[in-house]
Amino acid sequence: MTSRLSDSAPVEVPEMIKRLSRLSPGQSSRWQGLPVHYLDTPEGVWNHKFTPPCTALSLLDEGSIHADINFLRRSMECDLRAGSMALFNANLEVRADQRDSREARRIVVEIDLALLGRRGLLDDDLPRTPLRDGCEFDDPALAAVMREMVREIEAGCPNGTLFAESLSIGVVLHLCRTRGKRPMPASRETGRLSPSQWALLNELIATEMSTDLSLSTLAAALGLSKPHFVRLFRRTAGTSPHRYVTQRRVERARQLIVGSKVPLVDVAAEAGLSSQSHLNHLFQRIYGMTPGDVRRLSGQSAADVEL
Repeated sequence: MTSRLSDSAPVEVPEMIKRLSRLSPGQSSRWQGLPVHYLDTPEGVWNHKFTPPCTALSLLDEGSIHADINFLRRSMECDLRAGSMALFNANLEVRADQRDSREARRIVVEIDLALLGRRGLLDDDLPRTPLRDGCEFDDPALAAVMREMVREIEAGCPNGTLFAESLSIGVVLHLCRTRGKRPMPASRETGRLSPSQWALLNELIATEMSTDLSLSTLAAALGLSKPHFVRLFRRTAGTSPHRYVTQRRVERARQLIVGSKVPLVDVAAEAGLSSQSHLNHLFQRIYGMTPGDVRRLSGQSAADVEL
């Protein structure tokens, strides 16, 4: 698959992505979800032709682009602003004749169903329905998830495999619901995890909390496929596996902070958080104070009781 930068010879798309990417290879290598690219866009006139090997979802994250976009034997004049999205299916030739660009940055997510299949993240209830192409539409909820993917990669993937897998499944489900050419079939499932399954799962989370838990680990413990597990878990807990595990980790960290003198860097490791910085971020978001503040306040309370 080749592309052309204006005033240059055709280049392979991977090479073009390398030239324009704002993410380093080291950052991208830690990400365990759908392939994500965060790209600068050249200023001024830029002629770009490509044929994606799998469905490509694009978001203009910042800036503006004015271009003529040709696909499906149609030509559209597009005046794109931050938040504009595009979706092009696999093996569809797309040509973008850019007339102007101002400080434009794009997020591109490859909807690689084969990759998700190899990782066991698809099953028969996640339909592989064809998606409707489009080069100028808005979807604020989907845009928020794509931006969260980039923030996670830029931060070094502190939330681990479970977070990456959960966001990736969420993107695919959302696209099937909102841009599928055929309606999603009604789910055949109405159940929840049984009390014994729930107890086993919580024991596993407590035992393996310091490791990089994944959907594979959690689902395999109950003998379920990953998508099946996610659906049953949401019905049981009312939240996603990632958010529940994060909550358990923060609770464990708080117990250690209040009830021991374990250094904060070791607290983060024992709770399965990637670093002390990640611990600080979660505590400030949830409690509105740092772990050090929590420890100091708990010490003062204990002193008051002793007096």
